[in-house]
Amino acid sequence: MAESFFRQPTESVHSPYAVACAAAEALGDQWRALPGPGLVTGHLHSGDRVPFTVGFCEAGDLYIRNDSVGDSRHLPVDPTADLPSLGAAVARVIGHIY
Repeated sequence: MAESFFRQPTESVHSPYAVACAAAEALGDQWRALPGPGLVTGHLHSGDRVPFTVGFCEAGDLYIRNDSVGDSRHLPVDPTADLPSLGAAVARVIGHIY
């Protein structure tokens, strides 16, 4: 498996892909989640195919990035929170960077 420069924190039990899946569920049936290379990121696509990336920054915090425009934000939730909370946080942040 590929190594990432930005490593997922060891205390987190959720991969960025699992967070992306939880976000797709929170956002509704027009959204899809896919695993990124090496499972170190997760990818979301809206109904109009706008791509987003979920991952861990160098500090170990989860972020979401709008890949079309390059805008990104850190999630205001601890990365060890439960998946529904993380998915809801991604959904809220996407509203600011869509």
